[in-house]
Amino acid sequence: MFARAVHASSPHAGGAFVAVNCASLPETLIEAELFGYRAGAFTGAQRTGRRGKILQADGGTLFLDEIADMPLELQARLLRVLDERQVTPLGTEETHAVDFQLISASHQHLPTVVREGRFREDLYYRLAGIELALPPLRDRSDKRDLIRGLLVAEGASGNALEPAAEELLLAYPWPGNIRQLRHVLRTAAALADSRAITPALLQQLLNPLPPAPPPSMPVASLAPPPAAARANAERVADAAAPAESFRLGPIQANERQLLLQLLEQHRWNVSSVAKALAVSRNTLYRKLHKLHIEVSHPE
Repeated sequence: MFARAVHASSPHAGGAFVAVNCASLPETLIEAELFGYRAGAFTGAQRTGRRGKILQADGGTLFLDEIADMPLELQARLLRVLDERQVTPLGTEETHAVDFQLISASHQHLPTVVREGRFREDLYYRLAGIELALPPLRDRSDKRDLIRGLLVAEGASGNALEPAAEELLLAYPWPGNIRQLRHVLRTAAALADSRAITPALLQQLLNPLPPAPPPSMPVASLAPPPAAARANAERVADAAAPAESFRLGPIQANERQLLLQLLEQHRWNVSSVAKALAVSRNTLYRKLHKLHIEVSHPE
């Protein structure tokens, strides 16, 4: 949303806004997606070839989300495009001049990723013209105005919240950020049916999952594992270790409990959990690693 706003207010507003999520594309497809290819460039290629995202963004804005997940070899090609302002599709030696503005984003701290050798230092300095940190909803100072504005947008009046209900929304950590807030307010406005929204109603919407078991009780001991899952019993028990042992904050500890519940509900199928959360598997694996939940990551 922020990248679109920058595009709309820039000299490139008349061109296309082209977004690419580097974390959601397999490594084998990112190159073709960005640079395009001619017909027959590789097995499975479209007969007519395909213009890449960079060419599509010519005259407009290219937004590379989760750029830290771009493979190193493609980082070198992107750097060359930015320096030369030319792109060469796969399977051809023809070059095309391009003029676009680039916006990139990442949930990772890029200088740290550079130090770890996972991101090219020269590309980082090429990208780092202006760096802006977008705070999560829980850290925003305009939450009250935002809540009231979203309620009006959902057809409720500005005073539809009981004072205690509004304070509950202001204090909630919002792990799902704006999307979660919008869904909660939309549902609350519909269920209240023109009446004031109460704290009791909000509690039902803010806690949709059953409470996690006490930290001292291993998840694996709640019931004997089925025969097909016995091989994973030790892994499940390790993943369910007390969050306090990792020195997680209260917000992270809550996120960890919710993810453990989802993993249990989906029988530790990471793909199913990622689909339920509407995120990529790579994003979910990073979150699991950050919260010290051990699962197997396919090579």
